[in-house]
Amino acid sequence: MDHELTGPRSAPVLGIKGLDVPIPQQPTAVTCTLNNGIHFVTTPESRLSRDTRINQEFELIEHNKLEFTLTLKVRRDPHITAQFKALVPPPPPPQPAPAPKPKGGMFSFLSSSPKKSSRATPPPPCNNLARYLKQDGTLARALISFKDVAARCDTRLFEISYPLIGQRAEASGGAPTTMELGEIVLQLFRLPSLPGVLSAHLPQSLDECLRGLRHVAWHKVTYFEGTLTQNGGDCTTWRRRKLRVVGANLIAFNDVTKKVTATINLKKAIAVEDIEDARAARNYDGMCTVERSFRLIFPGNQEIFFFADTDEEKVKWLEVLRALVGHIPPNPLWAELIWQRQQEMAGRAVAESSRSS
Repeated sequence: MDHELTGPRSAPVLGIKGLDVPIPQQPTAVTCTLNNGIHFVTTPESRLSRDTRINQEFELIEHNKLEFTLTLKVRRDPHITAQFKALVPPPPPPQPAPAPKPKGGMFSFLSSSPKKSSRATPPPPCNNLARYLKQDGTLARALISFKDVAARCDTRLFEISYPLIGQRAEASGGAPTTMELGEIVLQLFRLPSLPGVLSAHLPQSLDECLRGLRHVAWHKVTYFEGTLTQNGGDCTTWRRRKLRVVGANLIAFNDVTKKVTATINLKKAIAVEDIEDARAARNYDGMCTVERSFRLIFPGNQEIFFFADTDEEKVKWLEVLRALVGHIPPNPLWAELIWQRQQEMAGRAVAESSRSS
């Protein structure tokens, strides 16, 4: 199926690099048009220079034969029109009428020696930007075949340069010379197909893609680990347990089997309170009077109490939890699915490597 859709792709065009054409002194406007055979999308105008910044993002829908062109086009302002006119050779000067032939005789014999030609040497061709432009202002284009780079930009940003191919008109009037005029620099990002995720829940821009992947990575980090004694939540009495802060979760686990025994979602917490500070401020009337204690507060007057073994451990726990509660980034479903996909691929690669060795 040549047109099987598999998901959105982003192709931000950063700009032009090393453009080797005569740049006019007057400000010259250039645009870049993406054509994928179905749609034409043109960037806002930029000022033409040897290294031109464009910074325009294009979104594409991938299929098995996805190719697209990026075409640079110069606006035909008066100074560009004047350059086109300068390329037109002037008409040849009129030839003087031939002198009448004298009658025969000695004079005729003496005057029959050849004369030097009076034809003027043609002026050298004008080397201006218009020599590299088509009549509609097209300067150069690059062709991108997505299948050649798909694996290198799968769920990651990949920067690459493509040659800009253009033409130069020759003074002889013959066929123009095709040549590389510079490079166009773009970034590619492939978001794989995610069955079951509605398009409205997918990222709508490259920035949103990258932010979502950063966030899902944030949610996989272990930020702190230690021992606390807990009362509340799944503990109806004081229980000493090993705890680990992983992303937005405070996880209790068995120290021997390493299996998770309980999870507290810190995204639901609204505050972290030092019990001793609350007592000092005389605004606390709770049941906890244990030293080195603090509590997590949740909506609906829900709370979970903890106390640490040492003052130093309590300080560290308070520091970590206060940095998290109220500051937890979202973890979008599409990003979580991509992370799971990457973990599965990494696992298969390790298994294949083990079998081959």
